[in-house]
Amino acid sequence: MHTIRMLTAAMLFLPGLASAADLPQLDERQLVMPVSHGISLADQSTVNRCNSAIAEWAAQYNPVAVETSLTEPVRRRAGGVRIATLFVAIDYLRKGGIEPRSATIACTVAADGQVSVELKEG
Repeated sequence: MHTIRMLTAAMLFLPGLASAADLPQLDERQLVMPVSHGISLADQSTVNRCNSAIAEWAAQYNPVAVETSLTEPVRRRAGGVRIATLFVAIDYLRKGGIEPRSATIACTVAADGQVSVELKEG
């Protein structure tokens, strides 16, 4: 299992003004794996790690759909670090309907598999 550290991106993905009472009751969290678009074979393993981390994190907020797409090629840094800039769209199930949320994030995958996510500005 991969560890994910959510930095400022967590605030954007947090569901709006929903409270625990707004969430449909489920016996257990279910992972909704992201559907990715525009990913080359060379970038697939990095995006897969990012997608897994996003799915694990979002599970606590009741997502029904998650989509990601690369906004630029994966960048490689010294020491095996890879950085994927992804547009992420998540639809959350809420009492009375679906709440869509989206953001562009920088997902960093360290050589040891650690994944961290940071909100991209503007």
